[in-house]
Amino acid sequence: MNQQPYILFLLSSARVLQLRDGTGIPTGFWAEELVVPWNLLKNAGWTLYIGTPEGNIPIVDPDSLDMANLNYDRQKAVQLAEQLSRISELEHPVSLQSLQAGQMDLMQGLFIPGGNGPLMDLAKSADVACLLQHCRDHRKVLATLCHGSAALLATAHDYSAPPFSGNPVTCFSAAEEAATALAGRWPYTLEEHLRNAGFLVSVGESWQSHVVEDAQILSGQNPASAASLTEAFIQRLLFQTNKENRQ
Repeated sequence: MNQQPYILFLLSSARVLQLRDGTGIPTGFWAEELVVPWNLLKNAGWTLYIGTPEGNIPIVDPDSLDMANLNYDRQKAVQLAEQLSRISELEHPVSLQSLQAGQMDLMQGLFIPGGNGPLMDLAKSADVACLLQHCRDHRKVLATLCHGSAALLATAHDYSAPPFSGNPVTCFSAAEEAATALAGRWPYTLEEHLRNAGFLVSVGESWQSHVVEDAQILSGQNPASAASLTEAFIQRLLFQTNKENRQ
């Protein structure tokens, strides 16, 4: 990693989503939820890195490139796959444990895309909890998208509650989960788990863009929220940078 300010994308590296009925299906990160913010932030001039809890290479959730999940837009599916192939950082993710203090200080913001993978690993990782605690303590800009908000459930061994418990957030809603092919089979309902962990969860209309902006967390409900969430994230980054320059 170069010694310059950067944005870290935290991705799940889970391969299998364990369902309530005991079966497992392929999982990973959601293509659109990485590609859209990655391109917007890259075009805005930011240095970008990808991290996973243990430095394992993340894989794209095959469902995120399935035509049925893209309104049968073949061109969109082709473009997403092509744009993913251009993100060379996917082949060289950093592990959270390898991030040294100086590198953490240079991180200006943390963006956590969804896909179903975060339900399996990000939500249960003490290293993720420590990274979130660093963001909270040092007021780093944080954004979570869709099931990426599952990362907010992570706790470290020396904390009794998730670092951002009590903050307003959004996530892929229970209504949206119930409208998918996995209805009734999800490992757990993320909206419910976030509420039980003390988060103030707000959800909007299914499949429509919905972004919640809090002083410490920016969050988007679903893939349709990717662009608007990223624009809010960029504006918060610029505000924070200008504030630091004035001090």
